[in-house]
Amino acid sequence: MRGFLLVVVVVSLFGCGATVPEVPNGIPVSYSAHLEPLVIAHCLGCHESEEPKAKLVLGQGEGYGQLVGRRSVQMPELALVEPGYPDASYLWLKLQHRAAEGKGMPRTLTGTKKLHPAELELYRRWIEDGAKP
Repeated sequence: MRGFLLVVVVVSLFGCGATVPEVPNGIPVSYSAHLEPLVIAHCLGCHESEEPKAKLVLGQGEGYGQLVGRRSVQMPELALVEPGYPDASYLWLKLQHRAAEGKGMPRTLTGTKKLHPAELELYRRWIEDGAKP
């Protein structure tokens, strides 16, 4: 019983995460096929509600249109996602915990955490490959 409670507490604090899809080099990363499962696993706590953070609703089928072609609310001089340019994309800076405004993402009950390196690499490749739907 104690072991079960420990697992419940750990999962509650740190989340279950999502499986990171493997995308072979040379194959462009797609939002709907590769990133949306990660967004749903890590972002909906803040970005799917009546009052979503930064006015971003990232539920299934909505995230791509909310991220690409829009400016950041916190730093309007930056696009949320600048296709082809991760370092000019506010989303990338937030995921890297390098944004001049706002806290790093994703956030948890205990603060911010950095995504797994394989997840970060997938986001970087997606933006670099042109941020395809």
